Amino acid sequence: MDLKPGKFILFFGLFCFTISLLLIYVLFFVLKEYENGGLLSVLLMFFGFFLIGLYLTLHYYRYRIIIGEKSMIIKNEIGKKKEIYWTDIDKVDYNKTFNMIVVLRNKKKNWISPIYGHFIDFIDPEKYSEKLKQIIK
Repeated sequence: MDLKPGKFILFFGLFCFTISLLLIYVLFFVLKEYENGGLLSVLLMFFGFFLIGLYLTLHYYRYRIIIGEKSMIIKNEIGKKKEIYWTDIDKVDYNKTFNMIVVLRNKKKNWISPIYGHFIDFIDPEKYSEKLKQIIK
């Protein structure tokens, strides 16, 4: 089973790229007054939208959670792989502050977004924390 991001992430990333291109247009052709923070604010907005667009586009094309019989493999945006064996998982918790599922294994935390929550079905329910049980219900 292969869990991957939805199309909305790609569309929002492309939207942010489009906004960054519009800001480049504003920077070169519209902005006449470079004093009073005009240049700085346009540059900061450009970098912000460009980085968000880049991250979301990379996330759509490269992020995967591959679920197998013995383990799950998480491939992140830059191509790094983590393999988590089902037997190595000590506890599965939920962090309300960041709205993330936390898989604890060998005293290491792996943070996974709840939009990929289907992997929980493959973990023994006895390893769920009380917070996670409340969210699942």
